[in-house]
Amino acid sequence: MSKSLYNIGILLLNLAIKIAAIIGLNKAKDWVDGRKKWKESIKTIDINKESIWIHAASHGEGLMAIPLLKKFSEEYSNFNIIISFFSPSGFKNFNYSQQNLTKVYLPIDYKVNAEFILNTLRPKLLIFVKYDFWFNIINTAHQLKIPTLCFSTNINENKWFLKPFWKWQKKSLKNISSILTIDEKSRKNLIKKGFTNVSFSGDTRYDQVRLGKDKEQTIEITKPCIIIGSSWREEEECISSIIEDLDGFQIIIAPHSIYKNRINDLTLLFGDKSGLFSEIKEVIPQVLIIDNIGMLDVLYELSQIAIIGGGFSGKLHNIIEPAAKGNLILFGPNIVKFPEATEMIDEGFASTFKNSKELLIKIKEQKNSNSENSKKFILNKKGATEIVFTKCKELLNQSNTSASSRI
Repeated sequence: MSKSLYNIGILLLNLAIKIAAIIGLNKAKDWVDGRKKWKESIKTIDINKESIWIHAASHGEGLMAIPLLKKFSEEYSNFNIIISFFSPSGFKNFNYSQQNLTKVYLPIDYKVNAEFILNTLRPKLLIFVKYDFWFNIINTAHQLKIPTLCFSTNINENKWFLKPFWKWQKKSLKNISSILTIDEKSRKNLIKKGFTNVSFSGDTRYDQVRLGKDKEQTIEITKPCIIIGSSWREEEECISSIIEDLDGFQIIIAPHSIYKNRINDLTLLFGDKSGLFSEIKEVIPQVLIIDNIGMLDVLYELSQIAIIGGGFSGKLHNIIEPAAKGNLILFGPNIVKFPEATEMIDEGFASTFKNSKELLIKIKEQKNSNSENSKKFILNKKGATEIVFTKCKELLNQSNTSASSRI
């Protein structure tokens, strides 16, 4: 029953996205357009070479995979390395490249699609980054005896697919070769639910970030700087309502989405106090709106306080990168799925806010704080990539041994 409901849900998801594309929603249209030739993109991959397939939900998860991709490039340079994305923003904005890396869209998770990809590529290993489990793909890989692994996984005990009704989904996850969790709490949650394929890895994002300033600046800021990174409407409106109290600050807004309508909304929200990065001449406006992708790591080197988007919707964006640059970090209150946020709050260099009034208080409290302990925190968290890569090598060796025994 749970299997049938899942497959009906996938059908409805596909239909809903196509309807959204027809009525003009940009992200849905990109999602549909990107998948029109997904089979052709799979067929261009050289099947005479062995493959490793990594799946990421969106851009943030793709960034989590980069330290692992570098390891594969060094030790498995003769392999195809494939990275797939569910989200169009992930596919379009993931600009990391290496010689043996191919980027593709993940098609909708029909069983026939899963069978096509896995029978065509026959990867030696299938890896999921953090979450975004697609159960037809997982089960087809298990049937074909393809080892599977997920890493930096964050699963609380109330996750829908761990509830008693969803037996097929739970069994599917128990068939994954190895689940490496982001924290000890997730590991214990899974063990409590009867999982035996679980161990701790940590978060590979800590291995990717560099501490301090290491890039040449393209903007000269002479005032204390606040950046709103990967912002959503809630964070932008909070800043807008207190902008008159922030005269002494340079405000930089890097929105989560840079579709034209979003940029227009921002310029309307902040009016003549704002200007676009692409149109800077000499004078930088008080509110500088970044209308491109890929500058956040540089921008966090300019700021002292980082307000990170997604904390109101439960989809908090990367707070590790600003912490590595010594920022004091603020975000909305819905952070139950993000253990790193709670850890940073406990360490004293991060805090939540529920509204603009609280935000202004937190900014004034933290204006002159010393956040060097954020860098020490990052250093102590490094090392997850080595744990994940060691487990990947173990599974690849097992895969080779199994293949040899069948010959």
